[in-house]
Order: sequence, then C-alpha cells, then structure tokens
Amino acid sequence: MTHRTAISRTYCLPALHTLSGAGFSDRQNLRVFGPCSRLHGHDYRIEVSVSGPLDPHSGLLVNRDVLDQIVDDCLIQPYRGTNLSDHFRHTTGEALAASFFELLKRALPSSLTLEKVCVHETAKNSFSTEHRCPA
Repeated sequence: MTHRTAISRTYCLPALHTLSGAGFSDRQNLRVFGPCSRLHGHDYRIEVSVSGPLDPHSGLLVNRDVLDQIVDDCLIQPYRGTNLSDHFRHTTGEALAASFFELLKRALPSSLTLEKVCVHETAKNSFSTEHRCPA
C-alpha cells in the first residue's frame, strides 16, 4: 500500500487589489466585477499543502519553521500591504491561487511536492490550484 503524507499550513496576507479586465472601460469593469472594480483590500488566508517523504529520524514531513520561512520569503513579505494589481496581471481569487502556486512551486525543495494552494478571500469565497499527477 502506498500513501502520500501531507501537511497544510495557513498564512495571512493583508493586501489590496482592483478587479479589472484587460482593455475594459471603467463601465465594463463595473458591470463585470461590480464594486470589486474599485480599489479594496482583504486579509487573505492562504492555505499551503505540501507532501513528501517522512524523515525517518524525526517523523516530520518538513520542519514547520522551514516551510513558514519559504512562504514568508516568497509571498508574505513581498506582497504584504501592497496593491496586488501592481504585481500580477489578474488579481481574481482564481488567478491569485494559480500565481501563488507557481511562485511557491519554484521555491520549495525538490523533496516536497506542492499539492495545493487555497486562497480564502472572504468567508464565502475561496479559490484553489492543485497539483495534478501526470496520467
């Protein structure tokens, strides 16, 4: 029997953004995105899930401090308190989940697989990008 062991950690990223479509007029943005077409902020909760082999000595998948530092260096410090629209082409929850996934995937050690990044934007809205195993 084979199985995968994973750990998920949650981080907070307070940031601003504006939802807008490429080439959209202000009127089109308002029609498509409503009030979110204006500058506003969120305290994003970002859930990061990684998998990999357990260390035979400690029983850990990854030292939590190491994972926290990677996420802090890659996502939290560069974007905390900023306007995400200045850093990313699209800042919908879906697009942010995909962008954050790619940033973290490049930063993780090869012993870990990034399984999922879930961006919780509000109590009602969450968006995720997941690792897909080749068929």
